[in-house]
Amino acid sequence: MTELERFDHEWNGKFRNSIHGVKTGIKYQNILFSIWKHHPDWDEKNGFQIKCRDRTIYRVLELAEKAGLLIKVSNYSVGRFTRHFKKNHALFDMIFRDQNNEYGAWLNNYDFYRDSEYDIIHHELIRNIERTVDINNPYFDTKDIKNEKQFKKLNYDIGKLHILCKTMLPHYWSLFEQMNKNACHPDLQFISWLKFNNDHLPTGRPYSYFCSTLNRNKKHKVIDPSMEYRDDFLKRVGLPDYYEVYDINAEIPRINYLFHTGEWKDDSYDFYTEIINDYQIRMPDEDRIARGKAGSANYDDSMKQLFMRVYFGKGSEKQSYLGYKDDYMKRNIESWNSIKNAVKLKLFPKFNKADFFPYTFDEWYEICCSVEKICGKSIGNLVFWFAFFLETEVKIELQKMGKTVYNVYDGFYYNQDIKSEISEILKLKSEYLYNNYMRLIYK
Repeated sequence: MTELERFDHEWNGKFRNSIHGVKTGIKYQNILFSIWKHHPDWDEKNGFQIKCRDRTIYRVLELAEKAGLLIKVSNYSVGRFTRHFKKNHALFDMIFRDQNNEYGAWLNNYDFYRDSEYDIIHHELIRNIERTVDINNPYFDTKDIKNEKQFKKLNYDIGKLHILCKTMLPHYWSLFEQMNKNACHPDLQFISWLKFNNDHLPTGRPYSYFCSTLNRNKKHKVIDPSMEYRDDFLKRVGLPDYYEVYDINAEIPRINYLFHTGEWKDDSYDFYTEIINDYQIRMPDEDRIARGKAGSANYDDSMKQLFMRVYFGKGSEKQSYLGYKDDYMKRNIESWNSIKNAVKLKLFPKFNKADFFPYTFDEWYEICCSVEKICGKSIGNLVFWFAFFLETEVKIELQKMGKTVYNVYDGFYYNQDIKSEISEILKLKSEYLYNNYMRLIYK
């Protein structure tokens, strides 16, 4: 099958059989043109990275890959939305060179003039944001909520959060665009956006390619061999003297505590150590929980790992306990599948899962109690919204001071020591965040 035959079979064959298919084909073609225009190849080897999680655009990418228009180079992090592609310019020219589209006949030259005003991908993102923040849109109706019982358990008012988003999300979207516009390289620009899921609960966490690079000082499970080490990446994008100048210690519990109290704890306050100490008051004979740091031998059994399981656990303490136990055994017992098969065949009649897991349910329950006592009741994925807001405020404030800082979530990178400046900004902006976006929705 030639390239043209493959294109006709995979691309045209998808749209030619109905009126609806033809309309969809026009939409897909315009998105494809937009990708070609606004996402130039920045690297001969790696091609370009797409900066959108919209499902329609993902389908266009998937179809274009099948049709031979795009060639996937690599995944640069786990997930289907984070890929590098190279463009098959020869095939694209052969098919589309003489065609016009919404943007005019620009296909004959590759100057890649990048104006987001005419970018259909940009408009797809804006449409999603407008739908999210429009409280009058039937997308959210407080009188007809499927998961009303679930919302009653929340310690924040989901309806008020939706209303607040009319001002909150557009404000941070503009800062989001400002940061991306000023980034010195496409791989430092943030992609994805904050939104509500199908249950009307907050979800999403903006991130950049920089966030998926590997830290040499930490232990990583390398899924894709093409993933870069952070120092190599910084050299490649022209920032060889940048290093991590500040890390928000225990950001998730710190922001959760801020939500409940309005207080931003000083760096010296270690939430994970405080949880361990509180737990051991009630369970004095238990000493197997480590403070744990990423890269250390006992990290998988550290307080941070346990905290994340407790904090984001769905349902009851029992459910989070059983979920973590199953996952723990899959990660730590090499012969887990053979054990399960032996149990099915009744070759292992006295099998007990507890024999392979370091915690009893009573111990897990006490850990949960300590987490809630020290950090406050979990606000779940909403914490990622507030984390992004706070990190953005810090970067914008430093930008005003002439210091362009990049971050991997709670870790800030710059070429000189600015710990004191970041610490002061965090204190001021955490108070701003609490008064403007947290206190208003707290039950």
